[in-house]
Amino acid sequence: MTPPPRPRPPGEARDPLGGLTLVRVLAALGIWARPGPPPDAGRARATCGPRAVAPLQVGELSQAQAHDERGPASDELLEDVCARAQRAGHAPATITRLRDAWEALGPEARLRVAAPLASDAPTWRGRPAVQVDGTTCGAAVGAMLLAAGDPVVALALETGTVLGAGAAPAGDRSPARAPALTAAAAGFDALQRHLLRATSRRAVVGLLPWPRRFGTPPWGLAREARCADVRYRHVVVDVGDRPRTDALAAHIEASLRAGTPLPLFTGGASRTGWSTAVPRHVVLLVDVEGTSWRVYEPSCGRVLTVDTGTWAVPERRDAWGRWSRPHWILLPR
Repeated sequence: MTPPPRPRPPGEARDPLGGLTLVRVLAALGIWARPGPPPDAGRARATCGPRAVAPLQVGELSQAQAHDERGPASDELLEDVCARAQRAGHAPATITRLRDAWEALGPEARLRVAAPLASDAPTWRGRPAVQVDGTTCGAAVGAMLLAAGDPVVALALETGTVLGAGAAPAGDRSPARAPALTAAAAGFDALQRHLLRATSRRAVVGLLPWPRRFGTPPWGLAREARCADVRYRHVVVDVGDRPRTDALAAHIEASLRAGTPLPLFTGGASRTGWSTAVPRHVVLLVDVEGTSWRVYEPSCGRVLTVDTGTWAVPERRDAWGRWSRPHWILLPR
C-alpha cells in the first residue's frame, strides 16, 4: 500500500534556504564531517553495470523471449549476478542453486534480480517498491541497497525463494543472512520491517533502541547497510560549506561510477521549525546519468534525477522526498 503524500512542512515554501541545522553544528565542530579519499573507480562493481543490463532492457525483452534463445549477453549477466552473490558472502552451493533458479526466470524477472534499480519504477512481485509507512524510508532504502548488491536477496524478493543463508566471513554482521532472506521471501514490506528493527537496536549510546517514530538513525543504517561486500560509514553534509560539498560531490561521483549506491538523508532547517532541522527522510543515490544522479525515492517508489551541479543548493526537490536539503550521507568504508 502506498503511503499518503507527506504534507509540506510549515514555512518550507516561504524560506527553504535559511536557518540552522543539526548537521551544520556537527560540521562546524568537525564531528562526522570528513569524507576521506574517494574510492577507486576501477574497483569491482557492487551493483550490475549498465553495459551488462543494456541488452535486457525492457525494449528488447519481448524479442529475446520470442526467440527463446540465450545469447552471450544473458551469459554475461548471469556471471555478473553470480560474482556479486559470491562477494555478498554466499556459499558455492547457494550460487549453484542461484544458477538453476536463473534458468527458470523470464527476461523481466531476470532484469529485476540482476539490477533492481535499473528501472525508473522498480517493483517486486508486480507491486511498486515503496516504503511501508512514514517511518520506513531508511529501511526501504536499506532493502533496495541490499537487493541491488545481493542477487540472492533480490531473488527472494521477486519470487519468494530462499536459496540459502550464505557463508558470512568471520565477524561480518551483514543482514543478508537467514533472517533477512526469510523476511525478503515474505515480501518487500517484511524486509523493511526487519531492517527497521535491525538499524534501530542499540542506536542510543550503543545500548538502547532508537524510538521507532523517528525512523532510521544514520549511524544505525551505516552499521547494517551492505551492497555486495561494501560496508558504509556516515558523514554529515553542510550545504553552507561550498568547498566541502564540492569535495563531497567528487566523492559521490566516484562512488556511483564505481557501482556503489549511497543512502542520503534529507530534511529542512530551523526556520521551518526545529523538528525539520534534523534528518527527516532517506533516499538512495543510484548511479550517474549524464550530468545528473539517479535517485531512488521510497515514498513514491520511483527513480528520479538531481542535477550534480546544484545538488547542495537548498530547495525542495521531488527526489529529496519534497525536503529542501541533504543532511547526512553514507559513504563506502
